[in-house]
Amino acid sequence: MKTLYLMINLGTFLCAFFLSFDKKINYQKSWKSSFLSSVIIGIPFIIWDIIFTKNKFWGFNEEYITEIYIYNLPIEEILFFICIPFSCTFIYEVCKHYFKKLNMNNFNRVFYILIILYSIFLIISEKGIGYYTLSVVISSSLILLWLNFNNYYTYIPIAFFISIIPFLLVNGLLTGFFTEEPIVWYNENQKINQRIFTIPIEDVLYSFTLIVSNIIVFEKLKKQF
Repeated sequence: MKTLYLMINLGTFLCAFFLSFDKKINYQKSWKSSFLSSVIIGIPFIIWDIIFTKNKFWGFNEEYITEIYIYNLPIEEILFFICIPFSCTFIYEVCKHYFKKLNMNNFNRVFYILIILYSIFLIISEKGIGYYTLSVVISSSLILLWLNFNNYYTYIPIAFFISIIPFLLVNGLLTGFFTEEPIVWYNENQKINQRIFTIPIEDVLYSFTLIVSNIIVFEKLKKQF
């Protein structure tokens, strides 16, 4: 199905879009900040994507994309950096509302320790470390360092923790858990062998970097509008 990747993006986006009008959350009032943050953060991620695709660190199955390209990326991959952050930022806004009476300090400390341990596991799990593994460890470490020095983002850990559920669903769809072949394939020499079902375990840190960096910019933009 040529439109499968496109449908995954749109399905993810529309779930958050229709829930945006909940009067308790009023996410629709923050659409401008959300879209702008996805553009700002999307630019370095797209550059990262272009470089890795060009070097065949990963690629895309033409059976599941419309074959409309920008540089060497299918349009669906570009839309990924808008649709996914839009939905995950919505989850963050929901967490800010429903968890505002809870003290998140202990949860956050445990969460940060788990991210550090996860990164260490990726580094030491195999003798050689691929470019994908290395890039996600470095990028997620920089984001974690930022959070450590900025206590304002109290609800990011719980928001990311909750987003893991739709993350596994979306990434499972992209990496072939529900299809005969993956929509997105990975060069095994640039990642470690372990996977979560069909999902490269590096994708957890990739998702962490993408989602958290979007939320950081989103919060800064909200103060401007």
